[in-house]
Amino acid sequence: MIAAVVFGLVASSAASAEQACFDAKVQARPVDQIPSEIGDCGSDCLIMSWPWFVDLRVKRVVDGALSSKMVSVLTVQHTYRVSHEGTWFLRKNKAGSYNVLVPEDGSALTRCSAELAPAEPYIRPNSEHTLDDLRNDGIRHYGHHPG
Repeated sequence: MIAAVVFGLVASSAASAEQACFDAKVQARPVDQIPSEIGDCGSDCLIMSWPWFVDLRVKRVVDGALSSKMVSVLTVQHTYRVSHEGTWFLRKNKAGSYNVLVPEDGSALTRCSAELAPAEPYIRPNSEHTLDDLRNDGIRHYGHHPG
């Protein structure tokens, strides 16, 4: 049980630390959602949330800029999100993708300055792998059910 709580707190802390600002606010619909593979944490462990790979079909950029109508993002979630269109706050990350930010307690997020360095991604591959490798590991482990 402690292992699950620790992972959840690390992911939540990373997400909270990066929630100060967003790079793009978009109206989008998730079209693919793939959980990252979770290692074995023991028989008394319960994972509440972990990094997922989500592909968004962007209908409209509300604030900021995106170069594509399809964007791959990283989220921290418990299960599949509902697949209807909604507002997504995106923060550039050092892996060349985006982290999804979820405002805590209804707080408002502000737009990042252009000089601000990208955030750490919610999941980081080791030096021998890429985010695509981790995404493919998730597909192999959990199956693939695109929206």
